[in-house]
Amino acid sequence: MKLEGQFWFSHQGRPLAGQERIELLACIAETGSISKAAKAAGMSYKTAWDAVEAMNSSSEQPLVERAAGGRGGGGTRLTGAGEQLVTAFRRYQQEHAAFLARLDEDASLDPYLQVMNRLRLRTSARNQLYARVAALQPDGLNQRVQLTLDGGQSLTAVITLNSSERLGLCVNRELFALIKAPWVRVASAADQPNALRGTVTGREQVEGQLALEVALDGGAPVVATLPDSPAVPGIGKPVTLSIDPEQIILCVI
Repeated sequence: MKLEGQFWFSHQGRPLAGQERIELLACIAETGSISKAAKAAGMSYKTAWDAVEAMNSSSEQPLVERAAGGRGGGGTRLTGAGEQLVTAFRRYQQEHAAFLARLDEDASLDPYLQVMNRLRLRTSARNQLYARVAALQPDGLNQRVQLTLDGGQSLTAVITLNSSERLGLCVNRELFALIKAPWVRVASAADQPNALRGTVTGREQVEGQLALEVALDGGAPVVATLPDSPAVPGIGKPVTLSIDPEQIILCVI
């Protein structure tokens, strides 16, 4: 397995430019035309135009501008900020490639790379929350596993002692909590099991069923499928979700 990676520039949390957009900027600098640059970069004119608009709106200063007409006619060119962005990206790209090459040559990383390769799986559970084990508490034949999610919210899963041993669970162990969307409910009170706070970011209704998209406090996305109801909060509204501890599947890393 070969170690590969890509990186993007962003500004104030908004994606700015990656390899494809940088190549488009370089082609604009070379051709003086968005249409010619789009053809050289192997993309449609609309895709190129949308990319330029997105970069200009995401940057503090425009990266591409229309040149005034004259003897040679008008055209499109990079601004000073655009030229600096292309130069900086290519310099960082070289450093990034050198960094990946050093990692790829590090034999001590081979076992971890193999594990990463095996973890490239898909699951039908729409919700896959990264967490760390905060505490383990025996409960008869079961064990209550208290988890801490990104953002600090807590989640408790109940699995068998045998499963806990087989997974090698211990405090600070990293894992994923897999939760099918129908297992997520809108809580009527904050004291319900596994009450998770968040904000509604999307709603999709199909034949009386509602797919509710929620960004948990801390950023993790969660989807709940439930019957549509006037009581379900709208987009932008706060919401508290609830999941039964027995309906959480743990997957170790």
